[in-house]
Amino acid sequence: MGLFGNLFGGYEARKKKADGLFEARHFGPAKLAYENALSSAPEQDRDALAQRITTCRDGIAEGRIAEAERQIEQDAPDLAQLELDGALEVAASSELRAEARRLLDSLEREDAQREVEEEQELGDDAILALLAGQWEEQQGEEYDRLGEPLFDALVQMHRGDFEGAQVALEQLVSEAKIPRYAWLELARVRLMLDDDEAAKQAFTTFLDSLDPDEGGEARLAAHVELARLEDAAGDFEAAMAQLADAVEAFEGDPRPYFLMGNFLRQKQLYDEAVDVLRSAAAVMDEQQPDWRVLTELGLALRDAEQPAEAIARLEEVVDLFSQRGVLDFPADAVIPLAELQEARGKLDRAADLWASLASGSRHDLKAHCHREAGRLLAELGLMDEARRMLTRAGALAEDDAELTADIQERLAALPDD
Repeated sequence: MGLFGNLFGGYEARKKKADGLFEARHFGPAKLAYENALSSAPEQDRDALAQRITTCRDGIAEGRIAEAERQIEQDAPDLAQLELDGALEVAASSELRAEARRLLDSLEREDAQREVEEEQELGDDAILALLAGQWEEQQGEEYDRLGEPLFDALVQMHRGDFEGAQVALEQLVSEAKIPRYAWLELARVRLMLDDDEAAKQAFTTFLDSLDPDEGGEARLAAHVELARLEDAAGDFEAAMAQLADAVEAFEGDPRPYFLMGNFLRQKQLYDEAVDVLRSAAAVMDEQQPDWRVLTELGLALRDAEQPAEAIARLEEVVDLFSQRGVLDFPADAVIPLAELQEARGKLDRAADLWASLASGSRHDLKAHCHREAGRLLAELGLMDEARRMLTRAGALAEDDAELTADIQERLAALPDD
């Protein structure tokens, strides 16, 4: 039996450990424990274990959604978004995913409103100057032709007067000779007013008005918004069609492939996500590869049960940052990489990865990362290093009673010598 088996025991021991964690509602560790047990389970037990894993995934998601709601109440939207992204990542239930998306949409709207409030201190000319820096050439030319009515509507929209901006933009598109980008602005203001069907119509009209080589970033944004709206309406095929149109319009650009791959992975179409994300990786800049594409490909490979290649892609992300002299690695890549390395018995590498995150800038993860590094160091028999990590974890986890209790239990289990 290899190192992994020696540490965790056979199937019955693994299942007993998983059941204990599950009964204690420690769904994260329970999920990992059940996955470890599943690898050696007899055929008659596999369906039940798989169901327990699904239940654990939803338990983790429920916990993260609850934590997100707590962070929202404490006016910490960035932390709430991290929790909701995590809930979307792990949830098996479509209802939980829908709830996480609803809260994320609410955060986006509140963030947009905060930006508007900040911009209210700017003068009209300053607002327009900021906006103009994002326009395509043809977009700027059209807006110049439409003149003050269009500029006034844009200022209204960015000051939060969406109803007033909508009235002005509706009139502009009805009176303008050949409105195109004005439809894009109208689509955006309709979104802000939660008029999704009308927004879809305006985005579609904008896209239909463009020649094949026109639109630039505005075209991509319109396709992405339409895909999101179609998905929210439950029309998977229509959402995929929008993403496919974006891929076709931006041939050689990894971004639409990335977006489609992420969408497919969220829909649990893991093999399809892998194929699309391989295409994204194939067209990205070889001199400056995009770590987000490699991360998403690694996650899709993990979900498609191709752990060896998933590890290789996620290790590439760590290498990219290391080569640039940046040791503050992205948690989105490193946490799943550490879990995969542990699952294949590479506890030393997993411990190193958790320790790297523990020393990074993600203060919200520091206690958890120190605990995980300490846990693995103890399993490796490195008791002094484990004690240091767990002691630091305890100091950082003072506001988390459950995590603190777990850390104290682990510290007490370490030998005195």
